Amino acid sequence: MRLLKLLSALYLIIGIARSSSVSSDYDGEFEPRAPLGEKEFRQELKSGLHLVEFYSPYCPHCRDFAPTWHETWRKFRKEGERLNISFVQVNCVKDGDLCYDEAITEYPAIKLYGPEGFIKNYPNEYERTEGDLINFARQEALDPINMEATDLEISSKFLNAQDFNELLAGKGKQPYLVSFWPSDDHEDPLAGSKSYDFCPECQTFQKLWPQITKKLLLQGVATGHINCETLPNLCHEMEFHKLVNGAQAVDNYPRVALVLPGKGVNNLFIYENGFSSSVWSYEDFAVRAISNSEAPEITLEQIVELVRQDFQFPESKNLPVPSQALHVVFAYSPENVVTEDFHVLEHLVKHLAKVPNAYLHKSKDDVSTAAKVSLDYMYEKINYNRSEPVKLPKTDYLELNLVPQSPTFYIFKEGDWVPHLYVGDSTTETRNVEALAKWFNESALPVISEVTPYNFGQLLSFQPSDYDAVAIQLVDLTDAESIKTSNEQLKNFIKAAYDYEDVRMQNVVNVRAEKRANKNKRIKELKAAKASSDKIGKVYHEEIKFEDKNKVILGYVDISKGPHVLEDLGFHRGRDDYKSGDVLVVDSYSSAFTEKDVFGNRLTTDSMYALRETLVKLILPELSHFHERLESQELSFNYSRGLDIFEPMRKHKVWRYFFIVGALVLIVKAPSFYKKFKSNKKYKAKRSTVGILGQPSKRSKD
Repeated sequence: MRLLKLLSALYLIIGIARSSSVSSDYDGEFEPRAPLGEKEFRQELKSGLHLVEFYSPYCPHCRDFAPTWHETWRKFRKEGERLNISFVQVNCVKDGDLCYDEAITEYPAIKLYGPEGFIKNYPNEYERTEGDLINFARQEALDPINMEATDLEISSKFLNAQDFNELLAGKGKQPYLVSFWPSDDHEDPLAGSKSYDFCPECQTFQKLWPQITKKLLLQGVATGHINCETLPNLCHEMEFHKLVNGAQAVDNYPRVALVLPGKGVNNLFIYENGFSSSVWSYEDFAVRAISNSEAPEITLEQIVELVRQDFQFPESKNLPVPSQALHVVFAYSPENVVTEDFHVLEHLVKHLAKVPNAYLHKSKDDVSTAAKVSLDYMYEKINYNRSEPVKLPKTDYLELNLVPQSPTFYIFKEGDWVPHLYVGDSTTETRNVEALAKWFNESALPVISEVTPYNFGQLLSFQPSDYDAVAIQLVDLTDAESIKTSNEQLKNFIKAAYDYEDVRMQNVVNVRAEKRANKNKRIKELKAAKASSDKIGKVYHEEIKFEDKNKVILGYVDISKGPHVLEDLGFHRGRDDYKSGDVLVVDSYSSAFTEKDVFGNRLTTDSMYALRETLVKLILPELSHFHERLESQELSFNYSRGLDIFEPMRKHKVWRYFFIVGALVLIVKAPSFYKKFKSNKKYKAKRSTVGILGQPSKRSKD
């Protein structure tokens, strides 16, 4: 027994010596804590959260893991103090009874403890690395259940000018989300209770900001805040003018910006989507900007997987609807790409920050193959009607839309079977940031959008040269059974829409071919007429633009929210017989809507063929086999729900009547205007005096 104790003491000394050698590289301020004894351990548990490593100095795995544990403790120590979670150790040779009580059967064992004792084991799916240890600690510290137990209070840092300038210089150690406030004093705008007379949203944001702080700490993002009364010059430079000197603006609200570490240029991104009362909006902005600034590599297989994520509603109404992310892919070949091609990526981050759910990637794979595979997937889906000939991918359309050049940009949307290519005449156009940003905005719509009174007008007016209609499916998300039915109907709705897309693609090809034929015909006629080479050359060099138009925007309305959801959109009040699966197609130009198909029946998702043919009849009537005119009705707006009073004017194109009235007034007033003009001209001609008040005569100029 004595021999065993001597050996244990010897191994303990060796273990402590080894541990000391590991931590000897650190500054004295960062010396790791000594392992806790049983009494210290029980006392420590009374407050906060603790990630505990139970180890044995005899264990080779423990010795190998020691440097990782101590380095993680050193990096996370200060953040852990803010989160009220600490990293501690227990030596199971020295305190064997404690380890026995805690059921330690292997070394090293990592467990999470709180005031009530053991909470959970370190998950098997996490690696025992610095990154995973820190992520796990953050996640548990911000877990609502754990936070309630520890009474966690998190606040962002009150920044001064030097703090913020160091962040801008790239000297920060982690990303920083900073809020800017219009405080009426020189103190911390979040300290204590404050009132903001000329910032109606500030009170809301005071409660929102701590929640944002907690969420972002989980992502490794620090937060801070600035008083614009204290730093007016800084806020003016940021163009946050309304936040300075108590500007009395009814639309005032705190502003938010993200600063990335590691570089002093292109590292500041401003949240420009207005005020939001949603934590998610700011979290999404920060997380996406961080990811997009790195533009991670994406593989061909990952792209294909994104495309095949068909949209459907979650089984429970309480779960969030899928985000339908948009993925911008910079496709390049390592053999011919140059440094300048990559520089454009960092300039695109701020533009993509304005597009919801937009992510930036780069790929050295053959992305054009992914584009073709996604279209093949579309044709697998739309070949549902065995009475029709098999539909094949439109090769001519592929050649128009998927021009093989490198480097270039693609857009792939989750659940969107049609890829989008940035079409340019040369590779240098892939460096045109403004043109790329315009293309992002034109491609920003998800596969299907929820239609609300707030976005309906925007959907109807979105890219009017390309989109002709908004097709809306009614869904019922009351319970699991109705959601299941709505998802089945949604599949038919999307298939029918892409079936129309096949018709539209062929029409795009035919129209372009016809224009090309007309151009060749004109050239032949000019040659036959022996026209000059200049005239022939002018026609020869005329550009036939790729017109990818006559598209349809897809949307849905949840009728389980009540009858007012359709009333607010302008559909007939008192119409209570609409049901899940019904489809309404709204003409983007006239705002008239159709609720019957080409056979005169209710337009529903029950017949994908009828839905496709109805879209063809409405948008490309020259291609329709049906000659009967479709009935349509005008949207009737309900003003009682506080909608924009100018919305009906925009919907019904009232501006055209104002233009006509203005033109008539101009015609009536034209004679009097002309008479006055002649009178003024005659008066000026008589003024020939020269001097301070006079005008020089014509003679004086000779």
